[in-house]
Amino acid sequence: MENLKVGDVVIWRGSWGNDLPKEVKATCIEVNEINVSSVEWDNINNRDVVVDLDNGHWAYGFQLAKKVENNLGSIVVY
Repeated sequence: MENLKVGDVVIWRGSWGNDLPKEVKATCIEVNEINVSSVEWDNINNRDVVVDLDNGHWAYGFQLAKKVENNLGSIVVY
């Protein structure tokens, strides 16, 4: 299982998915209002996970996507 960790760069779309995707860093993760250092990506598909972002915004876990890089550049995994 892969985890979303504090400090990870992820892909976020503001305005409830209407804005263009942006790379942001997770600065805090809360699961059921309890701060945690990581959470499995498979467990962020509801509103129990809230992530603070380094751009001053926050998002539910399901509003984020993994950022995967290879030699061709970034690939977004949803």
